[in-house]
Amino acid sequence: MKIIKHCSQAFPTTATGSIVGMDVGGTLEVTNCFPFPVVEMPPDSHFDSATPNPAAAAPRAKANVAYQAEMIRMLREVNIDANNVGWYTSANMGNFVNLNVIENQYFYQKEMNERTVALVHDVSRSAQGSLSLRAFRLSPQFMQAFKENKFTTEQYVSFHCPDCACAML
Repeated sequence: MKIIKHCSQAFPTTATGSIVGMDVGGTLEVTNCFPFPVVEMPPDSHFDSATPNPAAAAPRAKANVAYQAEMIRMLREVNIDANNVGWYTSANMGNFVNLNVIENQYFYQKEMNERTVALVHDVSRSAQGSLSLRAFRLSPQFMQAFKENKFTTEQYVSFHCPDCACAML
């Protein structure tokens, strides 16, 4: 519900945040989440739709990695299951797979844990009557190809993890 609220309030811009929980017997259980701080643009900025949204790169930004570590530390102090299990982002009409999303998920799977997921909440589709909240993970083949800076459409399509129990929530 927190993810849905944050994404809806930020709409039509991108909302991103961290999800925490536990890996129990191969199933990721999400117990909490928190948004990443918003990067405020100066009033004289020429930020338009052609310029990438700074929130889209937030999950791997150095300041937010430190912020995330501090938030997880504080959650643990109050006995909340607070292992990083991934991150979330908002989407508009299914439009979310871009270089920022891939780089963020690559960062999470490489630096944190290969089992981390990206939860995508599509605000527009949810507003049409059915909740659109999906979980994704990069395949090992895609991770290797991305690391070597050579990926093709076949690996690009394998972004969705159909075997994962959390692939379609």
